[in-house]
Order: sequence, then structure tokens, then C-alpha cells
Amino acid sequence: MKYDALLKVLNELSAYLSEYKVISEGELILKINDCVKSLSDVEREGLERRLSGNLEDLIFKSITTREEKISVFSPDMHTKVNYQGEVFYCLPTHRYMSEELEEAFLRWARIRSPLSALRSVVKIFMERCGYQIKNEKRENNHLEMIALKDKNKHKRIHIFIFPSIKSVPYFIEENQVLSAASEAEAGERKVIVVPTEKTPAPFISFFREKNVGEAMIWVADVEKSTIDPFIGISEDEEIENNFANPKQARRAVSVWMKKMHFFEL
Repeated sequence: MKYDALLKVLNELSAYLSEYKVISEGELILKINDCVKSLSDVEREGLERRLSGNLEDLIFKSITTREEKISVFSPDMHTKVNYQGEVFYCLPTHRYMSEELEEAFLRWARIRSPLSALRSVVKIFMERCGYQIKNEKRENNHLEMIALKDKNKHKRIHIFIFPSIKSVPYFIEENQVLSAASEAEAGERKVIVVPTEKTPAPFISFFREKNVGEAMIWVADVEKSTIDPFIGISEDEEIENNFANPKQARRAVSVWMKKMHFFEL
């Protein structure tokens, strides 16, 4: 067998990494796991005996470090970058990678926070608040739904679900739906729902760069199946009562705003 099986995995990883040039730690781990799963049990066991260790861990270290290479054919992405609270790896010769970093972040957001999981949290939350979900529409990078309370058109909420707060600016630039309201939408509240992030960094960046007008922004914690406010106050008392920690969430936003103002002085 020698290293034919290992070469097969490394070649697949090389092609994938060459395509993107920058990759999040989470996406890299998932891709390594997928490649290793393509091996037979015999191939995997043979490689782990030869290399003396867990195959996924050995491949990850081989790609992301200079010292622990397991093959001359191993991809080399030992340059490590922290961006928006996430860890990314890139080709050591690659420069001027702001666009690739942004794309890698959004790609990882779609993987780690699938719209289907966010939809489930939002649907349960809205139903608990007395709303029925109508007219769902899925786009490539977001999900839209209309929520009506007691079939009352005057208690209508247009919900936009995104895999990350970093996805929202692109939507705002391409659409006027968050700022423009037709007569049919008079009285309609608009809500953007995004998942939690590892750090406040993506939310702070959003605060600095974008304005969503009268729209509210809610943050969903998929693991806990909860929702909290980020921007805006709901006029519906039931919604306010069903947020997990609204006072704590709004206090955190206030602290971030003060810090931003201090650093901008």
C-alpha cells in the first residue's frame, strides 16, 4: 500500500485549498474528515500505524504547521490569521487577502449556521409569541418568511434570516426592501435574524458600517434554541417576554457602543 492512500487524500486537499487560498479552521477540519472517510478501514489503519497517530490530527498539523509535515506532497497553509473572532489559514505566499478572508468567513458561516437550523429556532419562537408563519421563500444566501398574529394583517412581521451578521451588508446593498415600504406593507415590521458569533467583532463591524433603518435585528442561539434582541425594540409584549435575556443583550450593545465611541475619539 505504501503511501498511495495518503497521497490520494493530500491531492484532494491540495486541489480544494488551491481553489480558495484562505480557509477557516472549522472548514479545514470538516474537509479533512470528509477526505479521510473516503479511505477504507484497512487503508486508514495502515496509515495510522505507519504515521503513529490519529490520521485527521496528523494531516491537520501537516497542513497548518512547518514542523510536523507527514509528506512532501502535503499542502502548506501554515500562515494563521484571526479574523472576526475566527481562525483562518492561508497560503504562505498569498498576500492582500481581505476579499478571500471575507469570502472564507461567509462560507464557514453558511456551513456552521445552516438556514434550516435558524429557521427552526425562529419558527418555534414566533409560534410561542402567537404568530403563524406564512409565505416562506428561500434565496441562495438567506430565507424570508411572513409572520401574522391572529390573522391580523396589522400585526405582520417580515423576517429575513441570514447565516451571519456579515451577510447582511451585501443584502442591504443589493435590495431596498429593508428601507422601502409599499402601501401593502404599511405597518409591517421588518426583522433580521442572525446567529451568535464567537466574539462581538462581527456585530461591532456591522454597527460601524451599516444602518438598517427601522428594521430590528435579533440574534438566534441555535444550540440553546433562544432569540435575543440586538437592535430595536418590539411593540409586541409577547415577543419581548419570550426573548431569553433582553435586558442583558441590550446592556451589552450599549457597552459596545460606548467602547466604539471611545476608540473613535
